[in-house]
Amino acid sequence: MAPLVSITLSYGAREFSGFALVDSGASGAVISTIIAERLGIAWEKIPIVEGYSVGGTFLSHHVENLRAEIVDYSFQLSVSVIEALSPYRFILGQTDLFHQAKITFEEYKKQFTIEFRKFN
Repeated sequence: MAPLVSITLSYGAREFSGFALVDSGASGAVISTIIAERLGIAWEKIPIVEGYSVGGTFLSHHVENLRAEIVDYSFQLSVSVIEALSPYRFILGQTDLFHQAKITFEEYKKQFTIEFRKFN
């Protein structure tokens, strides 16, 4: 079971709705160039930053001030735009989703839950 969550991303006046992989091993959010282009992000004009993963190094373009919405919970999101991201075009990691919510993986049940924090 891949833990996927339905999400809507907004950047300016544009939106993208789809599914994101919830990855407890990822440090941050990653989107493909396809999603970036649908959001109107000129990712080719953003300076390249080198990143590190279990698979080695990768090159990305950092974008801030996106808005993410999961169910009825909305939060600000920064992402790395990566070319040839596969098989998942959108990954949520620790610095974004995991700081907003309690994530419980129950592999034996083939499910996971997200409980968003409540701010007073």
